[in-house]
Amino acid sequence: MKLLFPIHRAIKPVSALRVLRALAAVVLALAGCFTAGGVTAADAEADFYISPGGSDLSAGTKDQPFASLARARDAVRALLADGADRDVTVWIAGGTYRVIEPVVFGLADSAPDGRTVSYVAAPGEEPVFSAGVPVTGWEKGEGQVWSAPLPEGLGAIKALYDGAERLTRARGPGFKPTVKATTWRNADRYSVHYPEGALRAWDNLQDVELLIIPAAPWTMNVLTPAQVDEQRLVAKMTARGTYGLEQPRFGRYEATAWIENRREFIDGPGEWAVDTQERRIYLWPKGEKPGADIVAPATTEMIRIEGAIDYEGPEDKPVRGLVFKGLAFTHAERYTREDDRIGWGIQHDWEMFDEPTAMVRLRGAEGCRIEGCTFTNSAATGIRLDLHCINNHIVGNRLNQLGGVGVLLAGYGPGTKDVNRNNFVERNHIRHIGKDYWHSPAVFVWQSGHNRIGNNLIHNTGYSGIVVSGRIHYDPNGIGECSRTVRWHEIEAVTGAREHPGPWEKRERFTHGRKNLIERNEIHDVMETMSDGNGVYISGAGRGNVVRENFIHSCTSKHFAEGIRCDDDQYETTVERNILWRLGGLATFVTIKGRNDVINNIFAEPLNPPVRGMFSLELLRGLKVDGSRVERNIFYTTRKNDRAVYQGRNYYDEVNYLRDAEADRNLYWSTADPDWGIRHLQAEQQHGSEMNSLVADPLFVDLANGDLSLREDSPALKKLGFEPIDMSVIGLPRDPD
Repeated sequence: MKLLFPIHRAIKPVSALRVLRALAAVVLALAGCFTAGGVTAADAEADFYISPGGSDLSAGTKDQPFASLARARDAVRALLADGADRDVTVWIAGGTYRVIEPVVFGLADSAPDGRTVSYVAAPGEEPVFSAGVPVTGWEKGEGQVWSAPLPEGLGAIKALYDGAERLTRARGPGFKPTVKATTWRNADRYSVHYPEGALRAWDNLQDVELLIIPAAPWTMNVLTPAQVDEQRLVAKMTARGTYGLEQPRFGRYEATAWIENRREFIDGPGEWAVDTQERRIYLWPKGEKPGADIVAPATTEMIRIEGAIDYEGPEDKPVRGLVFKGLAFTHAERYTREDDRIGWGIQHDWEMFDEPTAMVRLRGAEGCRIEGCTFTNSAATGIRLDLHCINNHIVGNRLNQLGGVGVLLAGYGPGTKDVNRNNFVERNHIRHIGKDYWHSPAVFVWQSGHNRIGNNLIHNTGYSGIVVSGRIHYDPNGIGECSRTVRWHEIEAVTGAREHPGPWEKRERFTHGRKNLIERNEIHDVMETMSDGNGVYISGAGRGNVVRENFIHSCTSKHFAEGIRCDDDQYETTVERNILWRLGGLATFVTIKGRNDVINNIFAEPLNPPVRGMFSLELLRGLKVDGSRVERNIFYTTRKNDRAVYQGRNYYDEVNYLRDAEADRNLYWSTADPDWGIRHLQAEQQHGSEMNSLVADPLFVDLANGDLSLREDSPALKKLGFEPIDMSVIGLPRDPD
């Protein structure tokens, strides 16, 4: 089973040099995948060995290896209990290891102070940890469809795999609910009104799922019908939707709802459905008959590193010093959203708070590393760092074809316990994620701060690339989004009241998503499905976040919103030295709401006429931009009438104007209209703004091939003090020239 996948960049057109650099980066990454704690093929023997052909009754030596990760963990635990004060290494041979339930590493598995305990692929080999249970006993049925017994112990499976490929669950025709939303938050979020024939009162409703983009098209829900009224054409769900289950208020969709997992919807090779009443899986195989590699998932969570969590108290005891390197994880199950988890969803239910939704989960961990691993072909989130997670490194991993988020950092809810921070998510290749939950960001940082999210390559996502959020509904009843995560006892101890802590300036001290560095990431081809999303999105987080030297480009989606957005309730963010090129949708490169700085960025070639503007100042609930700096930015378009800056009314009667900010030394150029920038500057300079800005060709080195570096004689460099942006340091590491 080969799970490695090649790097892919979708710059159109793309230079041959960049392709060669990218391929070389993969080779270098793979060459380094099989070392941990300084171990290489030439070094001494490991402490313990694992092999698919081994036995857990063996000694765990090279000649007599263990068969499972759990057994090796126990052997290391005994070694540490005996007082070993050194680095410990377990080598894992290539082959497939079945994981039916999570392998948990606790405090007894921590490395000694200053040491590491490493579980690492043996040199030159690729161990694969599969959550799949083989499906056997296939029988030919009617037409092209075969069936087999559901493996013992499994229920309403959400995914089915054939080796390195995920099979397609049978889906009915798309439709739109017959009620159109008039508000985001309908009081009845359980009921969907459907056109005739879209749903039936099937006998096995518990297996059926409704996939729906509801009233607010920045989220989607997967829900199970509880009952269907075929006379009134209304179905009630077992769990509440994030928003009203109606037609979205905006977005250009031919259909927004689908029914999955009905046998009669199987209409092509590779499609399947399960019936738990019959305990049968139905499949139209791609070949003459089902192959021997078909597996059904037994678990979502495969590895958990878990310390002693004192949820209500001030201190946890984390696991320390564990390293997992060069391993592959696949065939995991999808999590489901239950009604008793209302109020635990994190922003717009894009993920769930403190839930086992990922293949590898850190929950109370410090100084641990997940490095050079592959997460692929699974319905789950890839990696999540929950609650207490400090100084952990998620480095050089490949995440591909996942149902949820790529990497999630989710700290404690608002309060004074701030222990999800100083983590590193670097040099990861994250692509084709959010295949089940289309709203899943590639990297999602919620209530977590002081992290570096850097040098990642992100592309082909259903929704946003990177999200930093602290959005909370301070609802004491626990119904509003994220409201049950609020640590009311800590807020009350500071403010003296169990109530909303007030405006941002007072509330920020309880918000942990501050001082994150989002740096040198390459993001392209995101927002392929959902609406109102972004390359980088920051909202409701704390102060001091920096979005720097990112390359966001080639996002052609008609649903794309902004390249970088400082959204509702966001202040004191710095957006600097970023390159945004060829963006579709609204074609807005940067939006700010509130006091945020936008400095030394390049906004080039919007694919569509900007609905708002290439740069947008929006006003929501009094978020004034006064004090913001908008300086040394380059605005470049190929059309005559593209709006450079939007200063209109979006929500209320108040308006944020560019002159409210400190706007100056920007450069404007239209290849189709030399007077485009002149008109903008004349309008602004009468208000005392943009007094030293310039209209001139910025002189890019090779715009057509994605090199937006500036020539030495660029007027931006010579006259405005624009600081050059080194594109060679953005994205995955490249080989030196």
